[in-house]
Amino acid sequence: MGTIMANSQVARWAAPWPLWSAGSLLRLPQLWLKRYQGRSELAALDADQMRDCGLDPEMVRHEAVKPFWRE
Repeated sequence: MGTIMANSQVARWAAPWPLWSAGSLLRLPQLWLKRYQGRSELAALDADQMRDCGLDPEMVRHEAVKPFWRE
């Protein structure tokens, strides 16, 4: 079983990096801006607003502090 796991890890690291198209690279700043704006809005919520939306404050805080480039 250890050999199978080692082989799968080697295959994963040996796989070629995905190729990026020009279209996907042009959409990337839009995605980042959308994430930044959404996380800024989350950070601005108070506890009552989170409760009204059914959101867990700890989960909101965790999402709000993530950098815009992280999913």
